[in-house]
Amino acid sequence: MGALILVGTATLLSFRIGQKPSDELIVLKEGFKRPPLPARPKVYWWWLNGYVDTVRLKEELRAIKNAGLGGVDIFEIGLPPASDPNRIIPAGPAFMGDQSLDVIQMAIQEAGKLNLEVGLNLASSWNAGGSWVQPKHAAKTLYFSKTTLTGSSPARVKLPFPTITPDRQGNPRKIEYDDTGRPVYREDVAVIAVPAGAGNLTDTSAIINVTKHFDAASETLAWQAPAGDWDVYRYVCSNSGEQLIRPTPNSLGPIIDHFDSTATEMHLMYFIDRLKPRIGDFRQSALKYLYLASYEAKEFTWTSSLPATFRKLHGYDIYKFLPAIYTPALFASNTYEGFQVDFTKTFSELMINNHYRKSKEICNRYGLKITSEAGGPGHLHHIPVETLKALGSLDIPRGEFWYNRTFFDKDSIVDLIWLVKEIAAASHIYKRGMVEEEAFTSYWDWQEGPANLKVIADRAFCEGMNRLVIHGFPHNPTGFGYPGIAYFAGTHYNDRRVWWPKIKPFNDYLARISFILQNTDFVADVLHYYGDNVPNLVPPKNTRFSVGPGYDYEIVNTEVLINNLTVDKGELVLPGVGRYKVLSIGNESGMNPQALAKLKLLAEQGAIIVGQKPAGSAGLTHQPKASSEVAAAANQLWTTSAFTRTARENGKIYATTEPVKVLEALQVSPDFSYSDQKAGTLDYIHSARNGNDFYLIRNTTDQWVSRNCSFRQQGKAPQLWDPVSGEIVPVSVYDQTGSQAVMPLTLPPHGTYFIVFTNEKPAAHYQVTAGAGGGPPMIQYTPSGFFSLEKSPSGVKKGATTQRVDVLSPVTTLTGAWNLTFPKNWGAPEKASFPKLMSWTEAPEKGIRYFSGIAAYQKSFAVAKPAPNERIYLDLGDMAEVAEVWVNNKPMGITWAKPHRFDITDALIPGTNQLKVEVANTWSNRMTGDALTGEKFTNTNIVKANKNLTPWGDVPLKKSGLLGPVTLWTVKPLKP
Repeated sequence: MGALILVGTATLLSFRIGQKPSDELIVLKEGFKRPPLPARPKVYWWWLNGYVDTVRLKEELRAIKNAGLGGVDIFEIGLPPASDPNRIIPAGPAFMGDQSLDVIQMAIQEAGKLNLEVGLNLASSWNAGGSWVQPKHAAKTLYFSKTTLTGSSPARVKLPFPTITPDRQGNPRKIEYDDTGRPVYREDVAVIAVPAGAGNLTDTSAIINVTKHFDAASETLAWQAPAGDWDVYRYVCSNSGEQLIRPTPNSLGPIIDHFDSTATEMHLMYFIDRLKPRIGDFRQSALKYLYLASYEAKEFTWTSSLPATFRKLHGYDIYKFLPAIYTPALFASNTYEGFQVDFTKTFSELMINNHYRKSKEICNRYGLKITSEAGGPGHLHHIPVETLKALGSLDIPRGEFWYNRTFFDKDSIVDLIWLVKEIAAASHIYKRGMVEEEAFTSYWDWQEGPANLKVIADRAFCEGMNRLVIHGFPHNPTGFGYPGIAYFAGTHYNDRRVWWPKIKPFNDYLARISFILQNTDFVADVLHYYGDNVPNLVPPKNTRFSVGPGYDYEIVNTEVLINNLTVDKGELVLPGVGRYKVLSIGNESGMNPQALAKLKLLAEQGAIIVGQKPAGSAGLTHQPKASSEVAAAANQLWTTSAFTRTARENGKIYATTEPVKVLEALQVSPDFSYSDQKAGTLDYIHSARNGNDFYLIRNTTDQWVSRNCSFRQQGKAPQLWDPVSGEIVPVSVYDQTGSQAVMPLTLPPHGTYFIVFTNEKPAAHYQVTAGAGGGPPMIQYTPSGFFSLEKSPSGVKKGATTQRVDVLSPVTTLTGAWNLTFPKNWGAPEKASFPKLMSWTEAPEKGIRYFSGIAAYQKSFAVAKPAPNERIYLDLGDMAEVAEVWVNNKPMGITWAKPHRFDITDALIPGTNQLKVEVANTWSNRMTGDALTGEKFTNTNIVKANKNLTPWGDVPLKKSGLLGPVTLWTVKPLKP
C-alpha cells in the first residue's frame, strides 16, 4: 500500500512512504487508539422481504454509527417458509423499482450524513439476477436430442428439437416459451455423430462433427452416414431457468449468465442507470461499492462464447467432446479427465474475465468498487474458478467464516466454510489491501455474546483478515418488538440485541486489529505455489499445507508466479508484497508448462525451490507433446539430493526436501516460538512496515497462559499493544539472545495482544527470570508499570541486580447481599436482593430466571487509602455477557472479555464507596421462558432456534448476570 490514512470527524492524517518511519509509527499508534472508518466493521443490513420503515432506517443508521461500526451493505432478502411460519413480515415493493429506489436513495443519503460507507448487493438475495433479466442474458445450459442412423438411412433426416428436461429437483424449468412452444432463447450449438455403442475412446477420431451439414431453419441434416449404426446428437443452448435463490416475494427473477460479458454489463448498468439520476456522482456519495455474493448456481452451465474461448485457450475444438459431458464413459478415463481439466479452466477464464473483471471495469468507470466472494466456498458450491485469480480480479476480495459451525471436506481436515487464508493471499499477491470477511454467520439465534465471537475473529485475524462484514444487522420496522425479526442465519447484530448499548468496545477491538493489519504487510518465510487446478482451494492455515511451528507462508498462483515473481540475492521476491526464503510447489503430478519454464528461470537465478517432480502436463492441450516436454524438462531440473547450505546444486529443484528443512539448513530460526508450540496453544500472524514489526498473538485456550516467547527480532524496542483497551505499554522484561528477543508473555483466556518491535531505540530493560515452579513468570503490563500475577512476589534482573516484582494481592471479596434493579415490564421484579452472587437462571422467581435484558447491581464497600504508587483493582470474576462498571458514579468502562478487571484507584474515596455494575445477557432465556410459560414478552419470526430446528422451549438456559466472585486487589507496579 502506498499510503496510510486516518479519517476522523475533524482531521485527516496521512503517511506517505517518503516520510520518516518514526512519523509512520506515530500515525499507527493514533490509528490503533482511535481506529478510523475504513478499519471499522461493517454489517449486512438485511431488508427482510423488502419491507422497510424509513423512520427506523434512520434510527438504525444512528445506532450503527454510535456503536462504532463503519458502514452497511444493503442486502434485500427473502425468507424460507420455516423462518416466518406465521407470516408476520409483509412483502415490500419490487427490488430496484421506484419505491425500492426511494428507500435506497434515502438510506445512502442518511448514511452519508453520518460518514458511513454503503455497499449495495446486486440482487434480491443471490446469485446476480432479477426480474429485468431477459432470456438472452439469463443463465444457460445445454440440451440435446438423440437420433440413431445407419449407413442405409436417408441422406436427409430431420433432427428433433431437444426436450427441455426438468431441473435438478425434477421441476419444470422457469423459462420463457414462444408461440411454437419452444424457448424464446435458443441457439443451435453442434450436431455430433458418434458410433453407436462406442466407449472407452482414447481420442475423438471416431467421432464426426456434422454441424456443417445441418440446416437449423429446416432442422434437417443432409449427411449420408457411413456404414454401421450412428448416434447423432443435436445440441441446443437455451436457458436453464435457474432463479434467484431467496428473493423477496415481489422480486422473483432469473439469474444472469455469469460467463457472458454482455449479461454482466446489462446487469451492472441496470443498477447504475437506476441509481445515478438519484445519487449523482457516486464519488461524492456514501455509496462506495457494489457487492456480488458468492456464486451458488447448481445447474450445469453453458454460454454462447464457450466453444470459441475453449479453442483459443486449448488449441482444439470442444464439439467432439460434447457427448462426454453427459456420458463420461464414452472416453477412456485419462482422456475424459484431461478434457475436464481444459473444460473447467475455460469456465474459470470466462467467469473471471466476463463477470468479475467486467464488473470491476464498469464499477470503476463510475467511481465505484466491486467486492465479491469470488473464491467460494468453491468446493462447497462448485464455483468454477481459479480462486486466487478470481479474487484478485476484484477491488475488494471477500471471504466468509461461521460461528460455531463447520462443514468439513471428506478428508475431515479442511473446513469448507472457513475461507480466510485464501482471501488474504489473493489480497496480498494482487495488492488489494483489504481482506474482507463475511463474519459470524451462524444458526445460534441470540445465544452468543461478544466474547464468543472474539475467539473466531481472532483466529481469522491470525490468517490475515483485516476487515469484518458482520452477518448481519436485520432491519426492524416499527412494531415488531424484541428481539424483533431476523434472517434465519446470522448473529442478529442489531440494535434490538440486549447487549447492543454496550457493544462499542467490542467493535473498537475489531477495528484496532483491522487497522494495524490493513496498514502493515504480511511477513512469511515460505511462498507456496498452489498449482493450476480449477477449482482450487486455499484451505485454512496449517491444514493441508504447513511449513512447521513458528513459520508462516504466503500462497501464489500461476498468473502471479509467471508474471511477477523474481529473485534478489537468493530470495524470492514479489515486488511490493514480500520476500521469501524458499518456494514450495506442492505435490501435483501435472504442471503448467509456462509455470515450469518460470520455475527453471527462478532456479537458475538462485531461488531455492522444493516440491514433487511433475510427470507431465495436465489437460489435453498440445498432448502428448506437452507432457513429454514437461517430463523431459523436469528430469533435467529436479534433483533427489537433500538441500544443504554448503553444497547447493545451482539451478536445481529439490524433490525430497521439505521447506522447513531448507530453513533449518539456512539457519533461519522460527519467526515466533515457545516451548510447547506443537500443541498450538498460541497462534500468531506477523506483519511489518518500514522497520516496525507487529506480531498478533492469540491464546487459543480458555485458561490463563504464560510462555517464554521468542521473536526473530534484534535491536528493537518491544511494546505491548492491547486491542481491548487501546493501551500501548513498553515490554520491560526480555532478553536479547543473538537474533532472538525472548520474553515472558502472559495472556488471559482467549486473550490477544500485539507484541510490537518498533524502530525506536530500545530503553533499558530487565532480564527474564523463572516464575513459580521454574516456568515463565506471569507478568501483567499496564500504563502504571508491570506486576506479577503469581501467588508470591518474583524478581527480574538488571545486570547483577535483582528487582522485586510485586504480586497482585487480594484485599477483600465483596460478600453478602447485592441489590438488583430490573427494567419494568420484562417479567422480573423491579427490585430484588441476592444473598449471594448467582446466575439469574438459578433464581426462584421465574421472572428473573427467564429474564433477558440489562440489570443493575449495587453494593457499597470500604477500602483503605492506597499507599503511594499502589493501585487498587476491581475484578468482577465471571459474568455473562457484557458489563459496565461505575465506582462512586464515575464510569470505569465496559468489559466483555476476561479478565473483567478495572483499575479503580483514582475513583476511590475515603470511607464508603459505591459500586454499580450493569450486566446485559442475551435474548435466549426470555425466548425459552416465553415458550415454557406461554408468556409473550418477546416477538419474532424465528419460532424455532438453530436453523429453525430447535423449539425455544428446548433451548437450555444460559448463565446470566454477575457471577463473581467480585474482589479487590492491590499491587505496586514496577516502573520500566
